[in-house]
Amino acid sequence: MSLSDWQYAFTNGMTLEEQKKTYYENTIPESKTVVRNGLTSAAKVDFNKPHAPLLLTSGDKDHIMPASLNLRNFKAYKQNGSVTEYKEFAGRNHFVLGLPTWKEDADYILEWLDKN
Repeated sequence: MSLSDWQYAFTNGMTLEEQKKTYYENTIPESKTVVRNGLTSAAKVDFNKPHAPLLLTSGDKDHIMPASLNLRNFKAYKQNGSVTEYKEFAGRNHFVLGLPTWKEDADYILEWLDKN
C-alpha cells in the first residue's frame, strides 16, 4: 500500500506528520490477493441466522468502510431478533484505534460488552 492509499483509506483528516508516522509504524508488505476471498461466496453472511450479541461501529470520516455501509449492515441484522447495536463515532477515520480518542471508543465498547 502506498502512502497515498494509506492517507485516503486510513488516516484522512490527520496531519501529514501523523499520517507518515502511522504509515511507517503500521503498514507491512503483503499480497494484493489476501482479501480476495472477501469477494467470493466464502464471505456470504446469513443475516437471518441468530448470533452472539453484535456491536457494529463506524467512524463518520471513514473512507474505506463508510458509516453508511456499516449502518446498512446493522439494519440487515436487525430482522433476526438477536442483540445488535450500532454506534457511529464522530470525527473518526478508519484508523480509529490509532487516534487520540481510542480509549474513549474502547471504553464505550467495554461498557457495551458488560451490559450484553
